[in-house]
Amino acid sequence: MTDPLDNQTAYWDRVAEEKNFTLPFNKRRFGNLVDLEAKVLDFGCGYGRTCEILDGLGYRKTTGMDIAEKMIDRGRKLNPHLDLRVLNPSQWPGRPAFYDAVVLFAVLTCIPTNIGQETLLEQIAHVLRPGGILYISDFWLQADDRNLNRYRVFEQKYGTYGVFELPEGVVLRHHDRAWAHALLSRFDTVVLEDIEVITMNGHHTHGFQYFGRKGRGSYGPGYLAGSGAGDEAGRQAGRG
Repeated sequence: MTDPLDNQTAYWDRVAEEKNFTLPFNKRRFGNLVDLEAKVLDFGCGYGRTCEILDGLGYRKTTGMDIAEKMIDRGRKLNPHLDLRVLNPSQWPGRPAFYDAVVLFAVLTCIPTNIGQETLLEQIAHVLRPGGILYISDFWLQADDRNLNRYRVFEQKYGTYGVFELPEGVVLRHHDRAWAHALLSRFDTVVLEDIEVITMNGHHTHGFQYFGRKGRGSYGPGYLAGSGAGDEAGRQAGRG
């Protein structure tokens, strides 16, 4: 991911000790889909909150990765027994078909560009074994005046409706449904459901949880090149 918007490490390091993440984890559904012996990757793990939940459920082969070193430092202090690692972009995406499940909690919202999100999903497909589970929790476009105003204000600047700035110094994204469906089209949907969530700044928000399964076809690097995947939905979502 070469766009600076998709790699706002300085911000996440700066707020590492003060932000608390609250997206709910669907223990029952995850447990029904993913065996306790599975190798699980929590990508964008922050300070390891979801890794801690997984460990409490009995998943002992869980790895958390994040680009923000200070988030990882916080997590290691809180839970030194967890396998939390600073993500080295030069070594990512790593071994193909290595993980049985990948968790992305509020990660897409931190990657504002279409190409950044597409690249990440391509990389996730690379490291996920055929039949493996992808579990995403993130945010839809909102309909309240506060959000509608900032979507309009920042659409011209960033070229995508739903991308916005916070005064504290970070650019985030809420998601159009058509774009989300196109982005995830390489996976076989198990379930996509709407949920009510609370953001890291305490706002009540409409979100979604997605469980998908990697199909048996080829989903390695280069899948998107020339495929046109998501082009129409991307335009509908304000793709520049």
